[in-house]
Amino acid sequence: MEDRQDKGSVLHGKPGRVLALWSGLWRKRRGPFSFSRTVSLSLVVLSFPFAGSGQLSRKLDQTKADYHPIHFTYNIGDASSPRQNFKPSTFLSTNGSPNAPDAARSSISNPHANTAVIERPASDTLADTRFDWRASTRQSLLYTGIMHTFNITTEAGTRDALRGPWLKDYLDSVGELRGWSDSDRFMAPYVGHTIEGSVFGYIERQNDPKFRTVQWGDGRTYFMSLLRSMAYSAVWHTQWKIGPASEASIGNVMLHASPGFITLTGTPTLGTIGMIAEDAADRYLIMGLENRTANPVFIMLARSFLNPGRTFANIMAFHLPWNRPTRIGLFGQNLDARREFLADYKAGGEKPFQYVRLPKVEPESYPKEAPIELTAFPVFETFLDGGKGPCVGGGGSGAVRINPRLQVVTEVSGCLVMHMPEANQSGDSLFYGGGLRSTPLAAHRVSPFVEVIFGGKKVTHETDDIALREKLIKEWADGDGTLPHYPKRSDWSVEVSHNGPSLGLGGGVDVVMTRPFAWRVVDFQYSHTWMDDVGMIHPRNTFRLTTGAVLRIGTW
Repeated sequence: MEDRQDKGSVLHGKPGRVLALWSGLWRKRRGPFSFSRTVSLSLVVLSFPFAGSGQLSRKLDQTKADYHPIHFTYNIGDASSPRQNFKPSTFLSTNGSPNAPDAARSSISNPHANTAVIERPASDTLADTRFDWRASTRQSLLYTGIMHTFNITTEAGTRDALRGPWLKDYLDSVGELRGWSDSDRFMAPYVGHTIEGSVFGYIERQNDPKFRTVQWGDGRTYFMSLLRSMAYSAVWHTQWKIGPASEASIGNVMLHASPGFITLTGTPTLGTIGMIAEDAADRYLIMGLENRTANPVFIMLARSFLNPGRTFANIMAFHLPWNRPTRIGLFGQNLDARREFLADYKAGGEKPFQYVRLPKVEPESYPKEAPIELTAFPVFETFLDGGKGPCVGGGGSGAVRINPRLQVVTEVSGCLVMHMPEANQSGDSLFYGGGLRSTPLAAHRVSPFVEVIFGGKKVTHETDDIALREKLIKEWADGDGTLPHYPKRSDWSVEVSHNGPSLGLGGGVDVVMTRPFAWRVVDFQYSHTWMDDVGMIHPRNTFRLTTGAVLRIGTW
C-alpha cells in the first residue's frame, strides 16, 4: 500500500551516471580487468534500472490521478478493521494501489467532516500475501551496487584490486577472515554497519505484505517481523562481505585491511536494534511532530533524518525518502486535510495522529522452554598460561531444543588480544564449534545450564612495518608510481597463524525477563586448545566470561 503522492523516480538517471563513472575508471586504470570481475560488476550495475522499473512505469502513468483527493472510509467501533481509529497515522492512502499491504485501501471524502469511515473489502488481506523476492532482490542489489560505487570511487586499493586473477584473489581474501576486530574505528562498525543492517531489514519489510505496516507496539506481530528482517539482513550482509558480489570478490578488501567477524555478527544484530529505535522514533517523535505542524518540509526532514535506514530503503524501491505507507501524504489535498485535522485538535478535538493497537487475539498455547534461542554476547577471555591478554571481543550462538532438558548449540566468537608490547603488534582469536547444553530448569524463570562445546580455534599474531607501508603507498602513488599494485598487507606485515581443535566446558544462568527475551547473567567456560604458542600468545588453556541477550523464539 503506497501513497503515490509521496513517491517518485528519485533515482531516475542514476544507472547511466554510474555506468559512465565506472567506464571512466576502467579507462583510467592501467592494465586489463579480469573477465570475472567485469561480470560481477556488470550484474550489480544491471540491477539498477530494474530495481523499481515495474512500479516506476505505473507511477508515471498514474501521476495525474495520484493528485486526486484521498478517500478515507471510517467506522468508529468496527471491530473487523485492522486499525480502527480516526487517526491519519492509520490511514492507508493508496487509491486502490495494486501494491497495498494487508489493510483497507481508502481515500478521503469530505476532509472538513469531524468523522470519517474505514471501509474494508470483503477480505482484509491481499489475494497475494507472499513475500516479493524479485523486488527485494532487485532493491538489495541496487543498494549493494551503490556501496560498491562508493568504495570504487573513494578507495584506491579497491580500484587497483579490480585487476588480477579473480578467483584466486577472492578465495585468498575470504581466507583472511579471522578474529573479531577489523581495525575500523567506532563509526564504521557501530554506526555505519548498524544503518546498513537496518536498510536491508526495511527492504525486507517493505516487500513483505504480511508485515509491511507493523509499528512499534504491535507485540508478537512486530517481533515476528523483526526476526524476518534480521534473517534477511544477515544473508545480504554476508553476501556483501564474502559473497560473489562482495568486498572480498570485487575489492579484495581483506587482503588490504585487517579482517574480522565483527560486521558479520554485528550488522544484522545492531541493524535490528536500529530498526526498533527508528520505529520508536517514528511513533513517538515524528508522529508527535505531525500532531503539531502540517509543514511538509519539517515533516520530510524529520522522517528522513530520524529514520535513516527506512529512508534509504524507500529510495531503493524508488519511493520518496520520507514515504510512510501508514499515513496520508504531505501535499495537495492531503496537506489541506492535515491542516483541518490540526485545527480541530487545537480547538479541543482528539490528536489527529495516534497509535492504535491491533485487535487482541486470543493467546495461543506456547511452551515455556524456548524451541530456538539466539544469543549475542561480549567476550572477556584470559590466557591461563600467561603471555599477553586479556582477549576482548564478542560473538553469537544459536541453540535448538531436542527436549525440555537438552539443546544443540552452535557458536562463533572472536576477540582482540589486548596489551601487546608494541603498537604495531596485534593478536586475535577466533572460535567456531558446537555442542550440547543441559537445561534442567528451562521452564523456570531462573534457568541454570551446563554445556560442552567442541570446535576449532584460530589464533593469529601480526607485526606491521608501518614505515614500510607508508613507503610502499608513496611508491604506488595511486597507480602512477613505480609499484605495480596497491600494497597488500602481506607486503608490509608478518603474520603467524595457527589453527587447532578446542574443547570447552562451562555453564551459566539465564533469567527470563519476558517470553521473548532472557538475560544470560553469566556464562563461564574453560577451554583447552591443542595448539602451540603463537608468537607471545599462549592459547592452550583459557577462561572465558560472558554475559548477553537471549532471543527466545517459539515462546510467544
